[in-house]
Amino acid sequence: MTHFHPTSKISQAIPIACMIGLLFVNAHNLKADSSSPFHLHQEGAGHWIVESTNLKPDQIRLIAGNTNQPGSWIVQRVPGSDESDNAPVPVSGKWVAESGVLIFRPKYPFREGLNFEVVERKDSGSSQVQWSFRIPKPGGIAPELLEIRPVSKQWPANLLRVYLHFNRPMSRGESTKFIQIKDESGRILIQPFLELDQELWDRDGKRLTLLFDPGRVKSGLKPREEDGAILEKGHQYTIHVAKGWPDARGVAMEKPLEQTFMVGPADHEPVEPRLWTIKPPLAQANSALEVQFNEPVDTGMALRLISVLESGECPLDGKAEISADGLTWKFTPVVKWSPGLHFIEVDPVLEDPSGNQVGRPFERDMKADKESLMKSAKPVRLTFVVPASG
Repeated sequence: MTHFHPTSKISQAIPIACMIGLLFVNAHNLKADSSSPFHLHQEGAGHWIVESTNLKPDQIRLIAGNTNQPGSWIVQRVPGSDESDNAPVPVSGKWVAESGVLIFRPKYPFREGLNFEVVERKDSGSSQVQWSFRIPKPGGIAPELLEIRPVSKQWPANLLRVYLHFNRPMSRGESTKFIQIKDESGRILIQPFLELDQELWDRDGKRLTLLFDPGRVKSGLKPREEDGAILEKGHQYTIHVAKGWPDARGVAMEKPLEQTFMVGPADHEPVEPRLWTIKPPLAQANSALEVQFNEPVDTGMALRLISVLESGECPLDGKAEISADGLTWKFTPVVKWSPGLHFIEVDPVLEDPSGNQVGRPFERDMKADKESLMKSAKPVRLTFVVPASG
């Protein structure tokens, strides 16, 4: 059975100081409302942080870089009803900016089951609560690893990405403890994946992207010449994800998951949208537009880099989904289809699982690369007609 995972909503534009207690910034432009920019995230079991991915770069720099300025931001613990002293307790920690994300990392772990708040102190001496939160206690249904992608039993020798799909938001910084790849003899591959300062999680914390070291994937580079290719054609491997991986609540995964695959030939063919098959929907219906790819595309990138336009070149708002094998993409609009000419726009940086882009193979002559880049720099547009109903 083919499984689809709706994980993207397409619209016109969808573009991620250490102190004790008080954290001073001039942040009056930030307002507390139902769309608070703050949320909780767990870096590891029992280690929670407050972070925001919705602030502008200048706001992030302001909060993370300024001290002792008029107005201030603090994180404080809210006393419980059973405590005799009801005065809030400032939390020791620091605001930092990491890869476009504003983070408050406490000096000591937040205690589970207690209430906290982010507070802005005004120039007048008054204060305003920007966000209240509670550190959850571990418990509930255990997380589960639903799928390892690619799902096929044969992976290309030059595969670049592996995706892990979980049913719950997971803790970060844990992947190297729980993931192994073994060859047919049982030998564990040493550091097959690229080591990054921050793991590559999607916004929901449910999908982890693992990158094979490109230096050992692309031929002619020093890491490959010295350490060899990661996956060798004709050999069998097993990727194993162990139990015990905690989710964002600190609840451990109870069941391991592994997938065995053979390694086939390297894929050097670029992505060719002109070879795709389009199945148009009917007008005045909410049925899905379906696109069948001639070869698998990267399932994570396809959700972001393929869009639909009406004849007037107006982007359609809707939900995209892609099959686990990367061969079928569907789009369902928010409104009913109108009859007439439509376009599918494909960003030229769309890749297949081996890093081949639209019109540009991953293994390419660097001297001719500039000319190839100029040819593929513009989006590719495919046309289809929505027939009138009846």
